[in-house]
Amino acid sequence: MADITIASITLPACYDKAQNLSNLLRWMENAASHSAQLVVFPEQILQGYLRDTLAWDADTVAWQFEQAETIGTSESIRLLVEQAKRLNLLVVFGMTERHPQHAEVLFNSAVLLGPDGVIGVYRKVHQPGDEKHVYYPGDDFPVFNTPLGRIGMLICYDKVFPESTRELALKGADIMIMPTAWGYGGDGSAGDADPMVESYTLFGRVRALENQCWMIESNLCGRHGNLLYHGHSRIIDPLGNIVADSGTQEGMALANVDIGGAIRRARSTAYLGYHFLKDYVPVNAPPSPLTVHNRHASGGQHE
Repeated sequence: MADITIASITLPACYDKAQNLSNLLRWMENAASHSAQLVVFPEQILQGYLRDTLAWDADTVAWQFEQAETIGTSESIRLLVEQAKRLNLLVVFGMTERHPQHAEVLFNSAVLLGPDGVIGVYRKVHQPGDEKHVYYPGDDFPVFNTPLGRIGMLICYDKVFPESTRELALKGADIMIMPTAWGYGGDGSAGDADPMVESYTLFGRVRALENQCWMIESNLCGRHGNLLYHGHSRIIDPLGNIVADSGTQEGMALANVDIGGAIRRARSTAYLGYHFLKDYVPVNAPPSPLTVHNRHASGGQHE
């Protein structure tokens, strides 16, 4: 596997789909001019993310329903594929997806596309706060073969749960890609000392290291709705090292990397010779009263 150049973009989102799409096309052009072959964009960058994750808002729900697109008929995706074909790029971006048969069913999705069209779609499994009132959850962590390596996707809150990336790694992912809308916990005055920025950094580096895989993160920046986003789109290597960081403003994390070579080193000699996936023993935990999923599955009956 030859070296590849990856660009992870930090962008502000707005509640203007045409403007957001224009920004995606512009940054694809910019990344390609720096020899990028894979370009990653944030969560919900096409339609804009929820105004708040801790308060229900009817206007936000109405906006997402009005602006959602079905993958197979999406005009936005058609334009992005055209651009990807012209620039010979693979692209991952976040959007509100409408179910092809059920118009009332929306997903918070990440789309992987290239010069020949859509390669795969991931629907966010773990839903924080008010996302539960807008989107249906996904139920799988698929991995897709591409010319640049095997790519798996997750979105934002999924990163908190180690099983998400472990499933991708066990399915053979070389590159784990995470579009996100990860905000400050406060007003941003603490900068990188903000606890939400610190947890973002911790989770990202650990998920890369514990799976000895590449982790690519793309985040929003600036004020969007009631939330303030800190950027820091990143490229993290299989030892948990941050190879490139966009900073907190609109910009690009860019790196030329040896995907396969770095994984082989991480899993052979670089970490005391330990290959974590080889040594992994699956844990068959019993149903727990602490998880909503298990409470629903068992009818809420727990000792």
